[in-house]
Amino acid sequence: MGNVVRSPRLYHFGRFTADARTGELTEAGIRKPLRDQSFQLLLALLEQPQTLITREELAGRLWPAGTFVDFDRGLNKVVNHLRDALGDSAEHPRFIETLPRRGYRFIAPVIGGEIEPHSPTPAPPPIHRRPMIHVLAGAAIVAALAAGAIAWRWTSPRNTPARISAIAVIPLENLSPDAGEQYFADGLTDALITDLAKSGGVRVTSRTSTIQYRGTKKTIKEIGRELNVDAVVEGTVTHDAGRVRVTAQLIQVSTDMHLWADAYERDVREILALQRALATDIARQIDIFLKPIDRTPLVNPEAYGLYLKGRYAFYKYTSAGWQEAIKDFNEALAIDPRFAPAHSGLAETYLVAGAYGAIPTDEAFTRGKAAAVAALQLDESLASAHYALATAHTWYDWDWAGAEREFRRGLELNPQSALGRNWHAGYLSLLGRHDEAIAEHQRARGLDPLSLIVNANLTRGLYWARRYDEAIAQGRNTLELDRAFGVALFWLEGALRHAGRFDEAVALREAASPERAPIIGRTYQHDGFDALMRESAERFAKGGFLATAARCYAQIGERDEALRLLDACAQRRCSNLVSLNVEPDFDLLRDDPRFQKLVHQVGLR
Repeated sequence: MGNVVRSPRLYHFGRFTADARTGELTEAGIRKPLRDQSFQLLLALLEQPQTLITREELAGRLWPAGTFVDFDRGLNKVVNHLRDALGDSAEHPRFIETLPRRGYRFIAPVIGGEIEPHSPTPAPPPIHRRPMIHVLAGAAIVAALAAGAIAWRWTSPRNTPARISAIAVIPLENLSPDAGEQYFADGLTDALITDLAKSGGVRVTSRTSTIQYRGTKKTIKEIGRELNVDAVVEGTVTHDAGRVRVTAQLIQVSTDMHLWADAYERDVREILALQRALATDIARQIDIFLKPIDRTPLVNPEAYGLYLKGRYAFYKYTSAGWQEAIKDFNEALAIDPRFAPAHSGLAETYLVAGAYGAIPTDEAFTRGKAAAVAALQLDESLASAHYALATAHTWYDWDWAGAEREFRRGLELNPQSALGRNWHAGYLSLLGRHDEAIAEHQRARGLDPLSLIVNANLTRGLYWARRYDEAIAQGRNTLELDRAFGVALFWLEGALRHAGRFDEAVALREAASPERAPIIGRTYQHDGFDALMRESAERFAKGGFLATAARCYAQIGERDEALRLLDACAQRRCSNLVSLNVEPDFDLLRDDPRFQKLVHQVGLR
């Protein structure tokens, strides 16, 4: 037998214990979440307490040989994360002391514990790290070769990652001097997600679900588990003096291992080229292919900034946000009328705002359609514009063949648009292709699991398919994300009614309209559910919601009044008429020739 080597396994300091074997940090026996790099930094300090460990030594330990990362910012971020876990501070340190511009020192008493014997194992091959001076020299060379894009990459057969089939881009951190530039960082995050999603090679989580992780203290493993992804991209954006600098790193969830890191810097007019280079490099690391493009045009910085502000406002998902987005997109187009993404953003905003009733339907669909057409005349490859045009064809033009064509093209260009697949699922439902529709809704939810509208519309798809129990379960799940989300409440109430669960449906109405709850409860208790439906029908008709009023009248058997309102809807080209063939509330009218004529009028059979 060879000599027995004794190696420390545990380090005790204060109330904390660090287990070098398992990579765990505990405080009084309770596990503290800590990223792998922060734990490695802690070990480096614990191994030599009361000793200065230079920033260069720490950078060499934390990043593999040949990796480029913004060491100063990267190391600062790792130190801050470790201090957060320890409840320490730079101003009044109990554990980690900063020696400005030099490094760090662990100042608390450390006890090495549980020394356990093991047999020696062959030493791994030495890792030859380039001195920092060589890294800096390399920076100058690569910068010259890349004409403004800085890119160091590393690959190592010892660190070959498992197959990555799902990825999330968490919001890039805004490091610009102006804190108000958050919209710029969010816009680049959105662009990166869109570019990666176009490949179709991996599942890319949509922005609506990743935005909640901005500034999070959750570990990569926690984020990965919650979003069900294999890898996470995180990074920073600095926009200042007409220049943009982006750093990014790719982290494997299962190991917390950094697979890749890069930095890019360009003139803001070349932002589209920077975005493309970043997406292409990440795609290469996860073994997916992005179709090359001939060139990336220069952009007007002012127009581009307004476009990003518009996208930022759009994702607020409020009436005020959509109005703000429309203003920003129009201002961008006033500066650069040929900026196709701004036309596409305008189209999406009009259509979504119209669907939520924030803008009159006619205005929403006519202007939304015009903006989508304008976008495609400038750039036929914009998947978002194809999805928007398909939606206008479906709900406003009643052009089912045109909608099919545009949806097919959108899916070819970007198969991982959660919003596009959500719209496509609705189209399939309206045609009565319920199994396909529900599968499409589930794909959209897989891409954007925390999106309220994606989850609510899955409830709608199940309801239209008469799968009421599943619709009820899905509606309840959606309300766990937001108990006051009106769209989910609407479809859940319908599913409860058709499942014969009237008490629950009434309770839901009371919860959704607390100011009217006494009237709702009294009417139901004294006069029954039909009386409540009639009262609702009269209110909806008075408010101009004719199709919804017709649904209520149909449910209580008042055919003539329901058909009169539907006929008035047809004269106004109400978008809701496209659901005639699938809406369960109209089942009582299906054998009436007047109803069949309306179905034919909207192009359905």
